[in-house]
Formats: sequence, structure tokens, C-alpha cells
Amino acid sequence: MKLKICGCSAEQFYPGLFDLEEVDYFGFIFYPGSPRYVEHTPAVSKEKVGVFVNADPEFILRKIDEEALRVVQFHGNEPAKEIRKIKTAIPKWKALGIQHASDLEACKAYEGIVDAFLFDTKSPQYGGTGKTFDWDILEAYTGETPFFLSGGISIGIVDRIKNIHHPRFSGIDLNSRFEIAPKQKNVPLIQSFIKQLKT
Repeated sequence: MKLKICGCSAEQFYPGLFDLEEVDYFGFIFYPGSPRYVEHTPAVSKEKVGVFVNADPEFILRKIDEEALRVVQFHGNEPAKEIRKIKTAIPKWKALGIQHASDLEACKAYEGIVDAFLFDTKSPQYGGTGKTFDWDILEAYTGETPFFLSGGISIGIVDRIKNIHHPRFSGIDLNSRFEIAPKQKNVPLIQSFIKQLKT
């Protein structure tokens, strides 16, 4: 299972975040409407994910180059045809808000265009709800594209995560439940979560 820490910044409240060996991806949000918005990213040893919301393609491509991004995550209302037009060799992920099983129908348009989905809790805003959706809905997902789970993941639901056995379940995305404040990650809490997840 892959692990992504999202909403990161160059200045973290606790030291050692970017040294966590068990983390596969660090996410940086390039959406000015987010309290976790950043303009630049630090050098990290793991792969950097750039998170964009309805951003101009030229801006995305520039950030990929300037920040040495290794994944681009589309977290807005980007249609599949627009994502297809963005020519980059790095993986593309698409976040989708989920509330009902019918919301998974939207995945079909992106099959073969994105490399992974990120299933987040559906809300009027673009992520950041701190709430989970009903994971039993995942049984209705029959696509071929792997997915990450996001939205309200906390240290209190480790056992629920361990009990997900969907063949396309690829990883989890941690954010607001592991913060002291936006862009201030609680590294000891993340370490405790990782320990529980692996035992």
C-alpha cells in the first residue's frame, strides 16, 4: 500500500516529515483557494505530487518543470478530454468526489487517460472536508485504474483501512487529520499511524 502525505509545505511545524522512509509521495497544493497553497516546494527524497484545481495547462507544465514534480493530480472539475491534452511523461491522477455508488460512474470517462484515481469525500469545496465517505461503496467500482483513498483518514480508522481488500486499492492520502494547523504536519502522529498500519 502506497502512502501519500498531502498539503505539505517548505516550512513544517515538526522536523523530520520529509525523512519518513515509509512515505511514497509528498503532495503540494498549487491551488490559491486552499489554506495549504504553496508557490514553491522543497527538495524531498520521495516523489512530489503537484495538486491542481482547474488550472491552466501551461501553468501545470511549468510547475512540473520548475518543481521537479513526479505526479500531477487533478483535483477540480477537469474533463477527461482536457487532461488528455496535457502532454507530460509523468503519471496523472484524478480526484473524484464520492458520496453514492453512482458517483463512481464518472471514472469510466477517465479510464486509459489517468494512471490512478483519488476517491475523496464529495463536497462543494475541493477536498479538505476531514470526513470519510461510506467505503462500502467501493464494492461498486469495477474499473481497471488503481485508486487511493482520501478524505478524513485518521489514526482511529486504521483497522477499517486494513479490512479493505478491493483489488484496485493502491494507497491512502493523509492530510487534515494529521495537522496542528494547515501546512503544519504532526509528524509523531503520522509515525504512530504508520506503525499501526504495518502491525
